[in-house]
This record gives sequence, C-alpha cells and structure tokens, in this order.
Amino acid sequence: MNCTEEPSRFAETDFLSSFAFWTLGVISIILSLFANAGNLINLFVLTRRHMRSTMTTLLVTLAWADLVPPTVVSLNNILFYYFLPHLNDSSTFLTIHIVARALFNVLANIFTAFSNWLVVLITTFRLIVVKVIKSEETS
Repeated sequence: MNCTEEPSRFAETDFLSSFAFWTLGVISIILSLFANAGNLINLFVLTRRHMRSTMTTLLVTLAWADLVPPTVVSLNNILFYYFLPHLNDSSTFLTIHIVARALFNVLANIFTAFSNWLVVLITTFRLIVVKVIKSEETS
C-alpha cells in the first residue's frame, strides 16, 4: 500500500469474507452468550447466603472478571460486523473502529489478566489447604 491508495479499501475486505463474518460475527457472539450465561449462573449460585466463604468470594470475583472479556469482544464484533458497515464515510468508519477496538482490547486484556491471576490465587489456596490437611493427617 502506498500513500495514494485509499486505506478504507483494505478495511472493507473483512466484510467481503463470509468466513470472517460467520466465525467472528456470528459464532463468537453465540459463544460469548453461552460464556456469560455460565458466569451468571455461577454468580447466582455462589452469592447464596449459605455459600459465603473466602474461596466463594474469590470465585464470585472470578465470575465477575470473566463476564467482561466475552462481552467486550462481542460488542466489538457487533460494532464491526453489523453497525459500522452501514456508515458511508470511510474515514468515520476507520476512526470509530480503531478507537473502539483499542478500548475494547484494553478492557478485555485487563480483565483476562485479572482473571488469570485469580485462577493462580485460587489454585495456590487450594494447594495450601491440601498440604495443611495432608500434614495434619500424617501427624
């Protein structure tokens, strides 16, 4: 691409790909809905009064953190595949998509990293509990 070519021409090729539309525009949104439904069920079960404990608090936090990445990825895909193609001004399209994708990627990456570290923390707590119970059994 040289400086005289229209940059929006390359962005529009993504809309012409039916594979990209079906995988990113349809299937990923459906999978995100299933992921969010599973996390909402976890929140519903884990926030019961009789379920309160330190581990449950970590699992509730993990469920909340796991709600954000699929949601923002779905919003980005919905914006890219359903709303932005209807904009006639190509510079508006590129500007909105670049800004939205940057914001959504930052949010998704922050919450994914937070979720990963929560899994590490939960695993560490479980290892400590198993080691303490095992040492109490042997003594």
